[in-house]
Amino acid sequence: MKLPTTELLLLALLAAPGARALTTDREQPIEIEADSADADDAKKITIYKGDVVITQGTLRITGEHVTIRYDANGDFSELISLGTPARFRQLPDGKPDAEQNYQRARASRMEYYKDKDTIVLLGNAIYGQGGDQVAADRIDYDSKNSRMKARTVTAGAKKDPAAGTPPQKGRVRITIQPKKK
Repeated sequence: MKLPTTELLLLALLAAPGARALTTDREQPIEIEADSADADDAKKITIYKGDVVITQGTLRITGEHVTIRYDANGDFSELISLGTPARFRQLPDGKPDAEQNYQRARASRMEYYKDKDTIVLLGNAIYGQGGDQVAADRIDYDSKNSRMKARTVTAGAKKDPAAGTPPQKGRVRITIQPKKK
């Protein structure tokens, strides 16, 4: 089976070394800053508003409005960050702590599902590391399996209420920098 050029480029980007997040980050404390926080223990949800900054080791998530849901055991299960844009960055395993080595993402809406170890970027989404990046209307990144799916909203499509932005006709855009010799 011959893959389309776009899929070959995505495979090349994902095959780059260091595609996995820094494993020691999960052992670090989580720190959250916001203008306000509203917790509802019965519903197992906390909502942070106003210049929200969440850090855990090298992981950093920012947004204007962040919702965190917890499971029946009180463990974090899901995070939704809204912003103009919401942002994510994290250092992958095996990379020195330098700005160009961080994985970065930004989108109007960012969703993280702990059980699946998946990040979903919706609305003007960009994901990349160094000079390599993928831009699309929606990007799903499975960090556990180092898999990504990028897609655009087609012309005439209905508005995706989860994205919070009207559909736009577009294309997936990929930039891959040449390897240094």
